[in-house]
Amino acid sequence: MDLGLAGKRALLLAATRGLGRAAAEALAAEGASVALSSSDAARCDAAAREIAAAHDVRAVGIAADLFDPAAMAGLYAEAVRALGGDIDILFLNHPGPKLGLASEVDPDDLAPQFRMMVESPIRLIRLALPAMRARRFGRILTVSGGGMVAPLPNKVMDDTLRPAIAAYSKALANEVAADGVTANVVLPGTFITERVHHSTASNAALFGITVEEAMRRRVENIPAGRFGELAEFGAVVAFLASARAGYVNGAVVRVDGSQIRSIL
Repeated sequence: MDLGLAGKRALLLAATRGLGRAAAEALAAEGASVALSSSDAARCDAAAREIAAAHDVRAVGIAADLFDPAAMAGLYAEAVRALGGDIDILFLNHPGPKLGLASEVDPDDLAPQFRMMVESPIRLIRLALPAMRARRFGRILTVSGGGMVAPLPNKVMDDTLRPAIAAYSKALANEVAADGVTANVVLPGTFITERVHHSTASNAALFGITVEEAMRRRVENIPAGRFGELAEFGAVVAFLASARAGYVNGAVVRVDGSQIRSIL
């Protein structure tokens, strides 16, 4: 199936490793030009070089701090300049939110986490939307997590702020669907990333068990009986970003091996 991604331009956040890198690899493999962003300039440049060499596409690295929403205008402008035109695909991702219990949340942590998880993505969406609507093509993909559907222990920021950006995405989809723009949420299950290792170690300490036991319990809770492969996540992103997925809009698309047990 030709996904129609050749020549499209994509800006991806938190895209130098893990889920973001998998998304960038999948889009580049389909012929899209990609701008990869993270807070580490050297890591951005290295990832861009590797993707360009592997897929023979234009790939650039652009450092930006998601905790600084005012920096999003510069990030977007640089991506447009480096890729040679307005952004067709906006992939919204961020580093793992601060861990912790709901009963012990520090209110002072809320504002910076909100800036990273909600404000910076919305600023980028507002920058990308006018050109998307004018061209009658745009794909906005927001990475979420299981806490959006069923609150998870020790993940108070996930549980609190991910539903906010998901609700915004759905409201946006309702407003822009007639203009050829889609806004969907991709909800991954457990993939082996640095975040998974960090959260598993934190859970082990919280529950007084070994890291090995905490990891075993994570696998036990996945009906598929395994963690996801990063390429599986990337493939779903590539489809949702494609011309073929134009009627998938306002959706929450799970890539989780049936890890979330509810229907909705």
